[in-house]
Amino acid sequence: MKNLVVEYAILNSDGTCVNRCLWDGVSDWQPPEGCTVLPDPDNAYPIVQEPRPEPEPEPESDPDFDVLANLTPMQKAAFLALIKKL
Repeated sequence: MKNLVVEYAILNSDGTCVNRCLWDGVSDWQPPEGCTVLPDPDNAYPIVQEPRPEPEPEPESDPDFDVLANLTPMQKAAFLALIKKL
């Protein structure tokens, strides 16, 4: 007799559904550590996605910042020579 494959909800320790899987309930498989599984063919436990963190705003540019200040004299000379070719 073939085992019936059912959809399961994978719940974390808070009881939040973090994933779903198909499993026959008897095959050699274990949920991830700290999680449990419940048969859920009707999707009573939909996956809960964590909200993505807001990206950090880009720093505002400083109009007084000297881009050449950290260059060596040789780098400055090469940069100036390149500009003169334009």
